[in-house]
Amino acid sequence: MDTTKKAAFPVVGVMFLALAVFNFVRGEHFVVWAILCVLFGGLGAFGWRKRSEG
Repeated sequence: MDTTKKAAFPVVGVMFLALAVFNFVRGEHFVVWAILCVLFGGLGAFGWRKRSEG
């Protein structure tokens, strides 16, 4: 189960990342969404393919 957790795509984190970017573009408060993105692993989506291939 440990390998499944590490190999899974961080869907919730990416959703929070999308909300943060959307609110940033609109000029609204985005800091809370960015913090939630980091907490739920949204930034790990950028290195996800490298981890899953290797």
